[in-house]
Amino acid sequence: MAFFRNLFLLLLVVNAAFLGYDHFKGGDIAVSLVDNAKRLDVPTVQSHFQQTWTSIKSTNPEKLAGHVNAAFDQLKGFNSFSDVVDHVRAKVSGAVGGSADAGRIILEDNVFVLNDKNFDKVIDGSRPALVEFYAPWCGHCKKLAPTYAELGEAFATVQDRVVIAKVNADEQRDLGARFGIQGFPTLKWFPKGVTSPDGIEDYRGGRDLDSLSKFVHEKSGVRPRVKSHKSDVVVLDSQNFDSIVKDPSTNVLVEFYAPWCGHCKNLAPIYEKVATAFANEPNCKVAKIDADSERTIGTEYEISGFPTIKFFAAGENKEPVAYEGPRTEAGFIEFLNKQCGTQRLVGGSLDATAGRIAELDQLAIKFASTSDKAAREAIQKEATTAAGELGTRNAKFYGIVMKKVLEKGDGFIKTETARLDKIIKSNTVTSSKVDDFTVRKNILAAFDKKAKPVSKDEL
Repeated sequence: MAFFRNLFLLLLVVNAAFLGYDHFKGGDIAVSLVDNAKRLDVPTVQSHFQQTWTSIKSTNPEKLAGHVNAAFDQLKGFNSFSDVVDHVRAKVSGAVGGSADAGRIILEDNVFVLNDKNFDKVIDGSRPALVEFYAPWCGHCKKLAPTYAELGEAFATVQDRVVIAKVNADEQRDLGARFGIQGFPTLKWFPKGVTSPDGIEDYRGGRDLDSLSKFVHEKSGVRPRVKSHKSDVVVLDSQNFDSIVKDPSTNVLVEFYAPWCGHCKNLAPIYEKVATAFANEPNCKVAKIDADSERTIGTEYEISGFPTIKFFAAGENKEPVAYEGPRTEAGFIEFLNKQCGTQRLVGGSLDATAGRIAELDQLAIKFASTSDKAAREAIQKEATTAAGELGTRNAKFYGIVMKKVLEKGDGFIKTETARLDKIIKSNTVTSSKVDDFTVRKNILAAFDKKAKPVSKDEL
């Protein structure tokens, strides 16, 4: 008896912790359970009991093994505890008896939401379809979701000719079994006239919008309307290659790629982020060239595989150096910072030393370390002279800050830092202005007697 009591208490604690975590994350599992309980009546309970008893009586070793295997398949898709919570939420939300609207054809982000009641109404052979079989708790499915919604939008105006659809195959298990779904997400192409598993094609291409939309276009002949996204990658060809890459004033990172190359497609979103990070660096360009089409240039630079990435340093000697670092945003940014003398972080922002000047940092610290007005005025005069010799905006800002402090007091540093920080985080100014305000904020940080001046090696 003690064993069962302890087991009951353990399960009670685990359930309380689970529901507490869900509530903390903004979930409503507990509320859904209460709502479900309110809807129960005697006939419903008797029906569930009868179904459970029938299932128990029909269980045999083969079926039991199948249930165990299915459970392990689900576990493979859980990447975190949050995935488990999402899985339970999905089960609870669907636990209320059959919905009267289950057979309705509904759209979510211009993607048809299919279930066992409406699947054959939509996938009826009258038009081709791409169907994603997913599970709400699957990490890869979550990652694909926004791209798949964009795909639905791209074909939103031609839904009478091609269908973009999805099935929650964790909930709609009969549909999953019908089409042999063994993992998530699984994408299948239903050609026009095909409704059964025979003749269906597994989609094995890239999971980016470009790859998916091209696949649907090639299979259906229907042209998508994909919203154009601004790209900061410089596109090279035989006409502009020399003028850009061989410019002695510019450092250029060049990706030699082929449109059909899978590794190139996987690199594309990373490469876009790197280009955006350096968009405000005039002496550091991120570029690409279709070396499969521009074969003369590919041959000149001995391109034998895709993607091949080479760096052309500024200067008269533009002999390229092969990039052999990690093909990650952090890897590329670290490499380009070293080669171009820039100070970018992952995401594109400037680091905390950007814009600071070692010589003027020392004067700023000296200024902050004294409260004597005459001494401060002398330091401000010295900083103004040094800034004049350097002739840069950043250098002049040191003297401007000192003048403001002399006029308004030490509180100016804190007030101005807070103002700049608010503007930087507001997303209301251009990226070049964000850089400018970040530099000013960095320089303000030097006006602290405990500050450490930047070394010339950091610049």
